[in-house]
Amino acid sequence: MGDIKVTDLATGMEIKKQLFVLWNSEHRKASNNKYYMDFMFKDQTGEINGKKWDADPNEGSQYETGVLYYITGRVTEFQGNLQLNVSYITKAPEEIQKRIADFVPSAPFPSEDMYKKALTYIESIKDEQLRRLCYMVYKQYEEQLMYYPAAKVLHHSVRGGFLYHITTMLDVAKALSAVYKEINTDILYTGILLHDIMKLREMDSNELGIVTDYSLEGQLMGHIEIGICYIGEMAKKAGLSENKELLIKHMILSHHNIPEHGSTKMPMFLEAELLHHIDLMDARVYDFNNAYETLEKGAISERIVYSLERRVIRPDFDK
Repeated sequence: MGDIKVTDLATGMEIKKQLFVLWNSEHRKASNNKYYMDFMFKDQTGEINGKKWDADPNEGSQYETGVLYYITGRVTEFQGNLQLNVSYITKAPEEIQKRIADFVPSAPFPSEDMYKKALTYIESIKDEQLRRLCYMVYKQYEEQLMYYPAAKVLHHSVRGGFLYHITTMLDVAKALSAVYKEINTDILYTGILLHDIMKLREMDSNELGIVTDYSLEGQLMGHIEIGICYIGEMAKKAGLSENKELLIKHMILSHHNIPEHGSTKMPMFLEAELLHHIDLMDARVYDFNNAYETLEKGAISERIVYSLERRVIRPDFDK
């Protein structure tokens, strides 16, 4: 058993009893009516799809997601992407499972440091009502904030990804406020801190940052609608004025910008507009950088669906 990472894998490589986290598992039937297993494996460096052909009809129920497995197989290529042809898969023993945190994709900064950074931004909010609201929310969800991702499969879908997304957005907002002096940073910081907060109830995540599924509440309503209801409750506890409550609710409602993306209102004031663009920009930067990790300079990716919806080139600026 070696110490091969996902980023070390190459077409034609044979691997034997390598440790990967089983991120997702689906039991499927092929066009020839034979069953197969469709896997997604991850480690701290990346992810790779896996297939186990000629699976038993009831094999799907035996696999656990968010668990370390020993994998033996051969690396192949399908439609330009690497794929693991799995010949052997078995759950690692409990003493090995204790090492799983070393195999989980995580934000580049410790969650404790990012949480303290978020609190520092909260402390910088001059408006007492808004500062109190943000502080109450972040203290209520302190435990979950230590590990929650920002999404199930898209941008910042890593352990601590939620705080990574929020703190980066806050830094961007601070930089913009140095250029555009008319920005109300109290409102903008509050909108950033709270716009996605109900993703913590929309998704069910374990402490490894693995989202097993969306909650019933999340599937029926979504984080925007849950967020508006939640902020309405917390606004009363924080003593927020009706006007400030309405402004923050509008920022939550409009941060996806258009109905096709979940917002029934477009941003109607400057800070709401900036929240949308900062949110989108941070997600896009993350997705571009994520694509670059698996691309050589000058190479072009396959179409990145769901997030960028395009092919991406990693420029070679040295040529």
